Amino acid sequence: MLFLLLACAGPDGGDTGTALEPTLANVQAEVFTPSCAFSSCHGGDGGGASDLDLSDGTAHAEIVGVEAVDAPGEILVVAGDSASSYLVKKCAAQAGIVGEPMPDGDADGLDAERLALLKAWIDAGAQDD
Repeated sequence: MLFLLLACAGPDGGDTGTALEPTLANVQAEVFTPSCAFSSCHGGDGGGASDLDLSDGTAHAEIVGVEAVDAPGEILVVAGDSASSYLVKKCAAQAGIVGEPMPDGDADGLDAERLALLKAWIDAGAQDD
């Protein structure tokens, strides 16, 4: 089992001072819940953007191996391959994405530390842990 540890930033972008294992639980706590999973974006009320629910307990099934609604042919999370994962492209504000970078309202995308955690989780196999 791969035990990759990395420093991660808290929701405000500041260093938390702790090393986080790249698990879905940590990605949920550090990325999805504070930046994505609320009703106006990708929350659990069924009215989220692109019908995507990144709430705790549903995010894995919504993104791993799932085609992006707004970018046909693109897979949101390709387990083991963050470079091919459309969610990473959106969160890194890469050229060629459809619409705006995520999180919404941030033209630069997700901060570097939280993006690194997301990529590490995907590269480690995007397990539902």
